[in-house]
Amino acid sequence: MLSVLQLFTHSPLRNFSYIVYSDRSGEAVCIDPYDAKLILTHLKKHGLKLKSILNTHEHNDHVAGNLELKEETKALIYSHPNALGKIPGLDEVLKEGDIAFSHESETLVAWDTPGHTNCHLCFVLKNKTSHKAVFSGDTIFNAGVGNCYRGGNPSTLYNTLKNRFFSIEGETLLYPGHDYWDSNLNFSETMEPDNKEITKIRNLAEAKKETSEFLVSDFSMEKKVNPFFRLEQTTLQNNIREKNKETDFDSEKSYFLGLRRLRDHW
Repeated sequence: MLSVLQLFTHSPLRNFSYIVYSDRSGEAVCIDPYDAKLILTHLKKHGLKLKSILNTHEHNDHVAGNLELKEETKALIYSHPNALGKIPGLDEVLKEGDIAFSHESETLVAWDTPGHTNCHLCFVLKNKTSHKAVFSGDTIFNAGVGNCYRGGNPSTLYNTLKNRFFSIEGETLLYPGHDYWDSNLNFSETMEPDNKEITKIRNLAEAKKETSEFLVSDFSMEKKVNPFFRLEQTTLQNNIREKNKETDFDSEKSYFLGLRRLRDHW
């Protein structure tokens, strides 16, 4: 069985890093190391040996701990082919469908997910029959999606979400690159003020904070509060049209792009 440690760094960017490890062998991989010392502490605490470092993409808040962690553990660093020359210490690339880690029937698979940047991978934990979790980097956040103004493209991001995530199983867990629950739920509420699920989930997130934990969503929860997964909702469509008065809306993609513009300037 593969297990997950979610590590939070108290920085203005509210970074998450993840350690995925085998309960039986003690081997582990780290996804998006921001604070190398924090990760090393948890590797030691749990008696784990780091096998590799996986970067979802090239932005510094996802690779800042690469070199120190590599020096201390001798782990190899893997990321997207387009990230060669952009990521410190990158050793090998992972292409669409490559297995980044495995144990018995469970695998961690690389998905090519451009949009936030054109160098973006998501890592999907799956078994033989279903997807268990998505490590989404900056492609999907709780109640939101990534921006596209640091090397990305919103049309490409829509295509990634449409083809990969709109129809993923509802029980699949979401592990994003940052904790943006508060700001994203606030934006969601401005777009769907009558959506009572937003208040329910905000209360769940606040209750977790009281015990220094974080609310982990799944895709069924995201489809209740994440406006980018709710583009068919009439109230949401009306608000998108009203706030983008000079834009024509004739497709799901046009609503997505209008919503992304609104979030960029909110």
